[in-house]
Amino acid sequence: MKKVLVSALAAALVVTAAAPAGAATSPVTAPKAVNGKATVKGVTVKTSKKGTATVTAVKSKKATVKVAATIKVKGVTYKVTAIGANAFKNCKKVKKISVGKNVKTIGKNAFKGCKKLKTITLANKKVTIKKGAFAGLNTKKITVKAKMSKKALKKFKKALKKAGFKGKVK
Repeated sequence: MKKVLVSALAAALVVTAAAPAGAATSPVTAPKAVNGKATVKGVTVKTSKKGTATVTAVKSKKATVKVAATIKVKGVTYKVTAIGANAFKNCKKVKKISVGKNVKTIGKNAFKGCKKLKTITLANKKVTIKKGAFAGLNTKKITVKAKMSKKALKKFKKALKKAGFKGKVK
């Protein structure tokens, strides 16, 4: 019995001596961007390995919705670069949408069914709005706010008109 105890004690000493206290057993690596899909606070995004994200769906019962410039998923921060097709589809209570500075594209039917939508504020000066982004809406009652030069604003208004927008642009 004593021999078994002595050998068990010796084995325990060898194991603790091999891994000194406080020593890391493996290096900690930062999480990497991956292709995938995630939902954060009612906003579903499609992420890419490039570190970008596209908003694919928004489920909100609030009057004001903000599409952030970045979104954090599983410890990785992604730049939100697009609002995908049908992203705000049937968000019937939304009145104001604020779009982050990294968003460069707004997809087809993005605001379809947002019957109460009154204001869209864009932080990026160069946003491409796909044809039909405002499908099924009375755009005459909607105001798009964007801070840009007169020349850029004129070009932007033309692009909005091509996308089917008939409201005010400030």
